[in-house]
Amino acid sequence: MKWNLNNNWFTRIIAVFFAVLLFSYVYYEEESRNLSTSPTDGASITGSEVITNIPIDIVVDRDQYFVSGIPETATIRLEGPQAILTQTLATQNFNIVTPDLNELGPGTHTVSLEADGLSDQLDYSISPSEFELTIEEKKVEEHDIRVEFNEAAHLADGYTAGTPVLSTEAVRVSGAESTVDQISDVMVVVVPEESNVSEDIQMTLNVLVLDGTGDPLNVNIDPQQVDVRIPVEGTQRSVPIVLKKTGSADENFQYDLEISQGQPENVNATGETDALEALKNFPVEVDVSGITESTVRTVPLILPEGITETDPEELEVLIRVTPNDSENTGDSAE
Repeated sequence: MKWNLNNNWFTRIIAVFFAVLLFSYVYYEEESRNLSTSPTDGASITGSEVITNIPIDIVVDRDQYFVSGIPETATIRLEGPQAILTQTLATQNFNIVTPDLNELGPGTHTVSLEADGLSDQLDYSISPSEFELTIEEKKVEEHDIRVEFNEAAHLADGYTAGTPVLSTEAVRVSGAESTVDQISDVMVVVVPEESNVSEDIQMTLNVLVLDGTGDPLNVNIDPQQVDVRIPVEGTQRSVPIVLKKTGSADENFQYDLEISQGQPENVNATGETDALEALKNFPVEVDVSGITESTVRTVPLILPEGITETDPEELEVLIRVTPNDSENTGDSAE
Protein backbone atom coordinates (compact mmCIF):
# COMPACT_ATOMS: atom_id res chain seq x y z
CA MET A 1 0.00 0.00 0.00
CA LYS A 2 1.27 3.40 -0.92
CA TRP A 3 0.48 6.57 1.05
CA ASN A 4 -0.07 9.70 -0.81
CA LEU A 5 1.60 12.28 1.38
CA ASN A 6 0.21 15.03 -0.74
CA ASN A 7 -3.34 14.00 0.15
CA ASN A 8 -5.12 16.67 2.25
CA TRP A 9 -7.08 14.10 4.24
CA PHE A 10 -3.94 12.33 5.31
CA THR A 11 -2.44 15.57 6.60
CA ARG A 12 -5.58 16.36 8.57
CA ILE A 13 -5.64 12.93 10.24
CA ILE A 14 -2.02 13.28 11.33
CA ALA A 15 -2.68 16.75 12.78
CA VAL A 16 -5.71 15.54 14.76
CA PHE A 17 -3.72 12.62 16.13
CA PHE A 18 -0.96 14.82 17.48
CA ALA A 19 -3.47 17.31 18.94
CA VAL A 20 -5.22 14.53 20.88
CA LEU A 21 -1.88 13.23 22.06
CA LEU A 22 -0.79 16.69 23.30
CA PHE A 23 -4.12 17.33 25.04
CA SER A 24 -3.93 13.96 26.86
CA TYR A 25 -0.43 14.73 28.09
CA VAL A 26 -1.37 18.13 29.49
CA TYR A 27 -4.50 16.77 31.16
CA TYR A 28 -2.55 13.94 32.77
CA GLU A 29 0.06 16.33 34.15
CA GLU A 30 -2.58 18.65 35.63
CA GLU A 31 -4.43 15.80 37.32
CA SER A 32 -1.20 14.46 38.76
CA ARG A 33 -0.43 17.87 40.24
CA ASN A 34 -3.89 18.15 41.81
CA LEU A 35 -3.60 14.71 43.32
CA SER A 36 -0.31 15.59 44.92
CA THR A 37 -1.60 18.80 46.60
CA SER A 38 -5.24 18.06 47.49
CA PRO A 39 -6.43 15.52 50.07
CA THR A 40 -8.53 12.78 48.54
CA ASP A 41 -10.10 9.57 49.69
CA GLY A 42 -9.94 10.58 53.40
CA ALA A 43 -6.24 11.49 53.39
CA SER A 44 -5.10 14.82 54.91
CA ILE A 45 -2.01 16.97 55.23
CA THR A 46 -0.26 16.93 58.61
CA GLY A 47 1.77 19.68 60.21
CA SER A 48 3.40 20.75 63.45
CA GLU A 49 3.57 23.96 65.47
CA VAL A 50 5.39 25.15 68.61
CA ILE A 51 3.69 27.48 71.13
CA THR A 52 5.82 29.12 73.82
CA ASN A 53 5.20 30.99 77.09
CA ILE A 54 2.01 29.18 78.05
CA PRO A 55 0.99 29.72 81.70
CA ILE A 56 0.82 26.59 83.85
CA ASP A 57 -2.37 25.87 85.79
CA ILE A 58 -1.57 24.46 89.22
CA VAL A 59 -4.11 21.95 90.45
CA VAL A 60 -3.93 22.22 94.24
CA ASP A 61 -5.96 23.38 97.23
CA ARG A 62 -4.42 26.81 97.66
CA ASP A 63 -6.01 27.27 101.08
CA GLN A 64 -4.18 24.24 102.43
CA TYR A 65 -0.94 23.95 100.46
CA PHE A 66 1.84 26.20 99.17
CA VAL A 67 3.75 24.90 96.12
CA SER A 68 7.22 26.03 95.01
CA GLY A 69 9.47 25.00 92.16
CA ILE A 70 6.91 25.19 89.33
CA PRO A 71 8.07 27.07 86.20
CA GLU A 72 6.01 30.12 85.29
CA THR A 73 5.44 28.98 81.68
CA ALA A 74 5.90 25.97 79.41
CA THR A 75 6.35 25.24 75.70
CA ILE A 76 4.24 22.76 73.76
CA ARG A 77 4.83 21.15 70.34
CA LEU A 78 1.67 20.10 68.50
CA GLU A 79 1.48 17.68 65.56
CA GLY A 80 -1.49 16.39 63.60
CA PRO A 81 -3.94 17.16 60.77
CA GLN A 82 -3.37 20.68 59.46
CA ALA A 83 -7.06 21.61 59.67
CA ILE A 84 -7.29 20.62 63.35
CA LEU A 85 -3.95 22.27 64.04
CA THR A 86 -5.03 25.55 62.47
CA GLN A 87 -8.23 25.66 64.52
CA THR A 88 -6.31 24.88 67.72
CA LEU A 89 -3.81 27.68 67.07
CA ALA A 90 -6.63 30.13 66.40
CA THR A 91 -8.63 29.36 69.54
CA GLN A 92 -5.93 28.09 71.93
CA ASN A 93 -8.74 26.66 74.04
CA PHE A 94 -6.50 24.25 75.91
CA ASN A 95 -4.50 24.45 79.13
CA ILE A 96 -1.24 23.06 80.42
CA VAL A 97 -1.85 21.67 83.89
CA THR A 98 -0.09 19.87 86.67
CA PRO A 99 -1.36 16.59 88.05
CA ASP A 100 -3.65 16.83 91.06
CA LEU A 101 -1.07 17.85 93.65
CA ASN A 102 -3.52 17.31 96.51
CA GLU A 103 -3.07 13.57 95.98
CA LEU A 104 0.70 13.87 96.39
CA GLY A 105 0.60 15.76 99.69
CA PRO A 106 3.50 17.54 101.44
CA GLY A 107 7.01 16.72 100.29
CA THR A 108 9.25 16.96 97.24
CA HIS A 109 7.92 15.31 94.09
CA THR A 110 8.88 14.92 90.43
CA VAL A 111 5.88 15.59 88.17
CA SER A 112 5.06 15.87 84.48
CA LEU A 113 2.79 18.43 82.83
CA GLU A 114 -0.30 17.55 80.82
CA ALA A 115 -2.36 19.25 78.12
CA ASP A 116 -6.05 19.59 78.90
CA GLY A 117 -8.62 20.39 76.20
CA LEU A 118 -6.64 19.30 73.10
CA SER A 119 -8.20 17.37 70.25
CA ASP A 120 -7.58 13.60 70.35
CA GLN A 121 -6.25 13.88 66.80
CA LEU A 122 -3.26 15.95 67.93
CA ASP A 123 -0.06 14.58 69.41
CA TYR A 124 1.93 16.83 71.73
CA SER A 125 5.08 17.11 73.78
CA ILE A 126 5.65 19.64 76.59
CA SER A 127 8.87 21.26 77.72
CA PRO A 128 9.91 20.91 80.46
CA SER A 129 8.80 17.32 80.27
CA GLU A 130 9.18 16.92 84.04
CA PHE A 131 10.47 18.88 87.01
CA GLU A 132 10.77 18.77 90.79
CA LEU A 133 8.42 20.68 93.06
CA THR A 134 7.87 21.02 96.78
CA ILE A 135 4.49 20.96 98.51
CA GLU A 136 4.22 22.40 102.04
CA GLU A 137 1.46 23.20 104.46
CA LYS A 138 0.31 26.80 103.96
CA LYS A 139 0.51 29.43 106.70
CA VAL A 140 -1.07 32.89 106.76
CA GLU A 141 -0.05 35.80 109.00
CA GLU A 142 -0.74 39.53 109.19
CA HIS A 143 2.20 41.90 109.65
CA ASP A 144 2.46 45.62 110.26
CA ILE A 145 4.43 47.60 107.68
CA ARG A 146 7.52 49.49 108.73
CA VAL A 147 8.59 52.59 106.79
CA GLU A 148 12.30 53.13 106.25
CA PHE A 149 13.33 56.66 105.28
CA ASN A 150 16.74 58.30 105.55
CA GLU A 151 15.72 61.81 106.53
CA ALA A 152 19.23 63.23 106.64
CA ALA A 153 20.08 61.99 103.15
CA HIS A 154 17.02 63.32 101.33
CA LEU A 155 15.55 66.37 103.08
CA ALA A 156 16.70 69.94 102.57
CA ASP A 157 18.50 71.61 105.43
CA GLY A 158 16.08 72.88 108.04
CA TYR A 159 13.32 70.33 107.26
CA THR A 160 12.13 67.33 109.21
CA ALA A 161 9.93 64.36 108.32
CA GLY A 162 6.64 63.78 110.09
CA THR A 163 4.94 60.47 110.81
CA PRO A 164 4.41 58.43 107.60
CA VAL A 165 0.83 57.82 106.51
CA LEU A 166 0.09 54.50 104.72
CA SER A 167 -2.91 53.47 102.65
CA THR A 168 -2.94 50.31 104.77
CA GLU A 169 -1.00 49.72 107.98
CA ALA A 170 -0.65 45.94 107.60
CA VAL A 171 -0.43 43.23 104.92
CA ARG A 172 -1.51 39.60 104.75
CA VAL A 173 1.45 37.29 104.14
CA SER A 174 0.97 33.67 103.08
CA GLY A 175 3.35 30.91 102.04
CA ALA A 176 5.00 27.71 103.08
CA GLU A 177 4.94 27.33 106.85
CA SER A 178 8.72 26.97 107.04
CA THR A 179 9.16 30.22 105.05
CA VAL A 180 6.57 32.29 106.91
CA ASP A 181 8.26 31.35 110.18
CA GLN A 182 11.43 33.09 108.91
CA ILE A 183 9.80 36.52 108.54
CA SER A 184 11.83 39.13 110.38
CA ASP A 185 10.74 42.39 108.75
CA VAL A 186 7.90 43.70 106.57
CA MET A 187 8.75 47.12 105.20
CA VAL A 188 8.74 49.73 102.45
CA VAL A 189 11.80 51.80 101.59
CA VAL A 190 11.17 55.44 100.68
CA VAL A 191 13.79 56.82 98.28
CA PRO A 192 12.64 60.10 96.63
CA GLU A 193 13.79 60.73 93.07
CA GLU A 194 15.08 64.18 94.02
CA SER A 195 17.34 65.35 96.83
CA ASN A 196 16.90 68.38 99.13
CA VAL A 197 13.19 67.67 99.49
CA SER A 198 11.17 70.45 101.13
CA GLU A 199 7.65 69.25 100.32
CA ASP A 200 5.53 66.27 101.37
CA ILE A 201 6.66 62.96 99.82
CA GLN A 202 4.05 60.74 98.14
CA MET A 203 4.97 57.40 96.55
CA THR A 204 3.50 53.97 95.71
CA LEU A 205 5.93 51.29 96.88
CA ASN A 206 6.34 47.51 96.84
CA VAL A 207 6.10 45.80 100.21
CA LEU A 208 9.24 43.83 101.13
CA VAL A 209 9.14 40.71 103.32
CA LEU A 210 12.61 39.86 104.62
CA ASP A 211 14.28 37.24 106.77
CA GLY A 212 16.74 37.91 109.57
CA THR A 213 19.63 38.48 107.16
CA GLY A 214 17.70 40.99 105.04
CA ASP A 215 17.01 38.61 102.14
CA PRO A 216 13.55 38.58 100.51
CA LEU A 217 11.32 35.58 101.17
CA ASN A 218 9.24 33.63 98.65
CA VAL A 219 5.78 34.46 99.98
CA ASN A 220 2.53 35.93 98.72
CA ILE A 221 1.77 39.49 99.90
CA ASP A 222 -1.66 41.11 99.90
CA PRO A 223 -1.61 43.93 98.97
CA GLN A 224 1.73 43.91 97.17
CA GLN A 225 1.93 47.73 97.01
CA VAL A 226 0.93 50.53 99.37
CA ASP A 227 0.67 54.31 99.04
CA VAL A 228 2.99 56.21 101.36
CA ARG A 229 2.88 59.89 102.32
CA ILE A 230 5.55 61.46 104.50
CA PRO A 231 4.78 64.99 105.71
CA VAL A 232 7.81 67.27 105.41
CA GLU A 233 7.99 70.26 107.71
CA GLY A 234 10.59 72.96 108.07
CA THR A 235 12.24 73.75 111.39
CA GLN A 236 10.28 76.50 113.13
CA ARG A 237 11.11 79.34 115.47
CA SER A 238 8.88 81.95 117.10
CA VAL A 239 10.32 85.48 117.12
CA PRO A 240 8.80 88.88 118.04
CA ILE A 241 7.54 91.24 115.35
CA VAL A 242 9.27 94.60 114.94
CA LEU A 243 7.44 97.31 112.93
CA LYS A 244 9.52 99.61 110.77
CA LYS A 245 8.39 102.74 108.86
CA THR A 246 9.38 103.01 105.21
CA GLY A 247 8.46 105.32 102.35
CA SER A 248 8.15 109.11 102.24
CA ALA A 249 6.62 110.40 105.48
CA ASP A 250 4.82 113.75 105.43
CA GLU A 251 6.83 116.14 107.64
CA ASN A 252 3.60 117.71 108.88
CA PHE A 253 2.56 114.51 110.66
CA GLN A 254 3.79 112.15 113.32
CA TYR A 255 3.46 108.41 112.58
CA ASP A 256 3.15 105.72 115.21
CA LEU A 257 2.89 102.06 114.27
CA GLU A 258 0.97 99.51 116.31
CA ILE A 259 -0.02 95.88 115.76
CA SER A 260 -3.82 95.86 115.39
CA GLN A 261 -5.88 94.39 118.19
CA GLY A 262 -6.26 90.60 117.86
CA GLN A 263 -3.13 90.22 115.70
CA PRO A 264 -0.21 88.06 116.93
CA GLU A 265 2.86 89.79 118.32
CA ASN A 266 5.16 86.93 117.26
CA VAL A 267 5.84 85.16 113.98
CA ASN A 268 6.39 81.41 113.58
CA ALA A 269 9.12 81.30 110.94
CA THR A 270 10.02 78.11 109.04
CA GLY A 271 13.28 77.60 107.18
CA GLU A 272 16.89 76.56 107.26
CA THR A 273 18.54 76.01 110.60
CA ASP A 274 21.24 78.65 110.16
CA ALA A 275 18.75 81.29 109.02
CA LEU A 276 16.49 80.61 111.99
CA GLU A 277 19.35 80.80 114.47
CA ALA A 278 20.31 84.21 113.08
CA LEU A 279 16.72 85.47 113.26
CA LYS A 280 16.31 87.41 116.54
CA ASN A 281 13.14 89.26 115.50
CA PHE A 282 10.98 89.59 112.42
CA PRO A 283 11.01 93.03 110.79
CA VAL A 284 7.75 94.11 109.17
CA GLU A 285 8.10 97.14 106.94
CA VAL A 286 5.11 99.52 106.75
CA ASP A 287 5.00 102.11 103.96
CA VAL A 288 3.56 105.42 105.24
CA SER A 289 3.85 107.32 101.96
CA GLY A 290 0.81 109.51 101.28
CA ILE A 291 -0.94 108.70 104.57
CA THR A 292 -2.38 111.79 106.34
CA GLU A 293 -4.88 110.19 108.69
CA SER A 294 -4.93 107.18 110.97
CA THR A 295 -5.63 103.95 109.12
CA VAL A 296 -5.24 100.15 109.28
CA ARG A 297 -3.20 98.43 106.59
CA THR A 298 -2.69 94.76 105.82
CA VAL A 299 1.01 94.26 105.28
CA PRO A 300 2.49 91.07 103.72
CA LEU A 301 5.43 89.54 105.57
CA ILE A 302 8.53 89.52 103.37
CA LEU A 303 10.58 86.33 103.77
CA PRO A 304 14.25 86.85 104.69
CA GLU A 305 16.85 84.66 102.96
CA GLY A 306 16.68 81.10 104.23
CA ILE A 307 13.12 81.44 105.54
CA THR A 308 10.55 79.54 103.50
CA GLU A 309 7.28 80.42 105.21
CA THR A 310 5.73 82.32 108.09
CA ASP A 311 2.62 82.06 110.19
CA PRO A 312 0.90 84.47 109.78
CA GLU A 313 1.70 85.39 106.18
CA GLU A 314 0.37 88.95 106.60
CA LEU A 315 -0.29 91.34 109.44
CA GLU A 316 -2.78 94.11 110.12
CA VAL A 317 -0.98 97.25 111.32
CA LEU A 318 -2.55 100.41 112.76
CA ILE A 319 -0.86 103.55 111.44
CA ARG A 320 -1.70 106.28 113.93
CA VAL A 321 -1.29 109.76 112.36
CA THR A 322 -1.00 112.95 114.42
CA PRO A 323 -0.59 116.45 112.88
CA ASN A 324 2.48 118.32 114.12
CA ASP A 325 0.61 121.69 114.51
CA SER A 326 -1.79 120.15 117.01
CA GLU A 327 1.10 119.31 119.28
CA ASN A 328 2.48 122.90 118.98
CA THR A 329 -0.94 124.34 119.74
CA GLY A 330 -1.21 122.23 122.82
CA ASP A 331 2.19 123.37 124.11
CA SER A 332 1.42 127.09 123.67
CA ALA A 333 -1.88 126.70 125.48
CA GLU A 334 -0.14 125.49 128.53
